Amino acid sequence: MSFFREVDLGGDLGIFAMYREKLGYVPRTIQAQTLMPRLIEAQAKLENAILFEERALRRTLKERIFLVVAASRGDSPGVVAHYKVLRGLGVSEAEINRLLTDYRQASLRPAEISLIEFCLKLSHWGPWVQPSDWTKLREAGFDEDSIHEAVLVTGMVSYLSALAAGLGVAPEFEMQGIPNTKSIPPPPKNPLYSHPIREKVSYLHSVYQSPRTFPPFELIQRTHGYIPNFFRAQTSRADLIGAEAEAIVGILYPEDVLNRKHKEYILLVVSAANLNSYCVAVHCNLLRGMGISPEEGDQIALDYREANLPAADRALIEFCLKIAQRPLEVCRNDVDTMRAHGFSEEQVLECVASTALNNFANTVQLGLGIEPDFEPPRAFEKNKLYLVPGEARPTGERFAASFAAVAAEDPDAGLVRDAQGGNLDAFESLVRNHNRRVYRTLMAILGDVEEAKDALQDVFLSAFKHLAAFQGRSRFSTWLLSIARNTAVQRLRDRKNFESLDEGGDPDEEFRPRQLRAWQDDPEQQYSSSETRQLVEKSIMQLPAKYRVVLMLRDLEQLPTEVVAEDLGMSVPAVKARLLRGRLMLRETLTPHFAASTGKAAL
Repeated sequence: MSFFREVDLGGDLGIFAMYREKLGYVPRTIQAQTLMPRLIEAQAKLENAILFEERALRRTLKERIFLVVAASRGDSPGVVAHYKVLRGLGVSEAEINRLLTDYRQASLRPAEISLIEFCLKLSHWGPWVQPSDWTKLREAGFDEDSIHEAVLVTGMVSYLSALAAGLGVAPEFEMQGIPNTKSIPPPPKNPLYSHPIREKVSYLHSVYQSPRTFPPFELIQRTHGYIPNFFRAQTSRADLIGAEAEAIVGILYPEDVLNRKHKEYILLVVSAANLNSYCVAVHCNLLRGMGISPEEGDQIALDYREANLPAADRALIEFCLKIAQRPLEVCRNDVDTMRAHGFSEEQVLECVASTALNNFANTVQLGLGIEPDFEPPRAFEKNKLYLVPGEARPTGERFAASFAAVAAEDPDAGLVRDAQGGNLDAFESLVRNHNRRVYRTLMAILGDVEEAKDALQDVFLSAFKHLAAFQGRSRFSTWLLSIARNTAVQRLRDRKNFESLDEGGDPDEEFRPRQLRAWQDDPEQQYSSSETRQLVEKSIMQLPAKYRVVLMLRDLEQLPTEVVAEDLGMSVPAVKARLLRGRLMLRETLTPHFAASTGKAAL
């Protein structure tokens, strides 16, 4: 039946009665968790609040969404179970088969097709969901409550598919003739950093609630010490918040089986693999509260394999990552490996439930666009696309093809391919080709020769360690310089005597150029190109660091203002203000060299 021993809890258990009423049977995922009834209670409360209750979406539409998304993930138990549910709701086999073969041909309204496509994108490309996706659904006629419920249904697919894989349960019924198809949406074309900068907590309209007057928040306040944005964004559904909070308390907080630190490791690494900055920030913060240093927590998020973890902890993380990212590959040997590392059957079972619940939370947060409660580790946020292990990222022929044009234009593509195959000479050639440019970037940001040399070694070491994860989504030089920029900016922030890069103080600063005369049309008449370049670089290096960094990233590296703001953790207006001051400072420095002979000031 499953990977785990089952015990008899008695046929009159209330949860069993609920499932018999709602579904006509008790799911195998429930039976496989009888060793730990609190895990069953958590699952039942979520399913009842999200799937079984008629609310903003019709039950049949929720089941259609579940079926299509589960099929796209290759979740056979989920497909069979919800095929059966739809039949019980009066939907014909022919229509269900059309849903699985091509949902666009299943007699759905255009708006319903749009909603299913949104849920497919959320399931496979969650980090790329953005406000425009919600706008399209609103224009199609869905209100916020309906979109919210569709996000929750998609989250339950993530929860139950991970749970079924980790428990090792087979489909509920023997059913013949079910189409075996996967409706995987094409990869997004926009990079993660192109998302709009928002001030709202989420895409939903939420109403402020106090723990004193809103009962679900009272429990959360007691267990968390604050009310996370994850819950604040969903105040329109008090019943849902109660179910989510009780699931968290029932699965994650008890320490009688698996200790809390191990659970936080699971949640942090799986969230990082899902590119979920919100949850990474939450769990890094929780680990700090448990006495784990910020550096250690950040390293676990970036690459747990480089962290100082015992072999048993690594095995636990790898097991949970496999459940979350490659559920179709999970087998009994994985559970046996966990037991060989000293984990009891109950501990392994709790690992599975924790991973499933984390998948749910990751999906809901990404679908609702909930802003982080804490600042995510800066290195993770800037490097997550190439630091996440390759097996933890979306793959497939269509995904690779979407970046084929970029790779074809990359002059380093051949060397990168050889280096990824283990050719050290090829990597040394890449170092020689880009050594000078990387050094100039580091020097311009750091302003110190020795530190730039040290950082240069760090950049190429990081590139070597993570080269296997480079998939050619951009030119190799672009990828390498992004590592250089992040390395340099982090070093600036680590300086104890360094003037803060934060926004404070800028509004009160006034800079009025003392001499800003008109320049000659052609400065090259006075200086050769090399002399001009040296003079400009020298002048940039004389600027205060917080202006120099912005000028370097925006004007010399030609990054969009929004990207610079994200890189430095600043608002867009603050970046624009510093850029203007930096340009004025640079112009004043260069004016004596390039000013027109008339000497008249330019206003």
